[in-house]
Amino acid sequence: MRLPKLQISVAITALLGLCSMGTFCVLPDANKGAPPDPSFACADDEPPAAGEASLFFSDPEGGASPLPADAVLQLEYGPQGGQHVMVTVRHHTSSDGVWAYRLALAPDAAEPGTPAPEAPRAPVLEGSNTVPVNACASGWTETTAPLFINIMDSGQADAAGEIPKARGVLRLVATPKEAGEKASAEVRVQIAM
Repeated sequence: MRLPKLQISVAITALLGLCSMGTFCVLPDANKGAPPDPSFACADDEPPAAGEASLFFSDPEGGASPLPADAVLQLEYGPQGGQHVMVTVRHHTSSDGVWAYRLALAPDAAEPGTPAPEAPRAPVLEGSNTVPVNACASGWTETTAPLFINIMDSGQADAAGEIPKARGVLRLVATPKEAGEKASAEVRVQIAM
């Protein structure tokens, strides 16, 4: 049976109309599986004492203390082939304002000496993200954001099939939009694959 071109055009237009209203077609969610957006919170904790850091990485699971050296962060894989780790930054400012946080992960420098041939090879990772932040007025701003990771070398498993954790240095440079001093922080971390 042959349909005239006019009937076909009307049928296609009706289908597209139903799809756009969401009553006929079920379209996939474009954001499903995407890394989470950065989150921000203000905290009324005491300001840092003289000599204490006013900008530092903290535990992404929560906590007001600095992330300890060699803390383990979990690599998260997305359905589109990307990967990231979540990092949390605490920053104390004397006034509100807009800041740009430039986050980076650099591979840890190789340790001296040559590893034995049977020793497993640790993965080599690099990462980055820039996050705009509206700092809280005269207090702590806590920002949790994804740090997008590039796997430069996936490593080599040991005899038990375990891949060693990647080691790197997490770095942050915070730059105010208005004139002012930049602040920075860094900590050595491990990334579990």
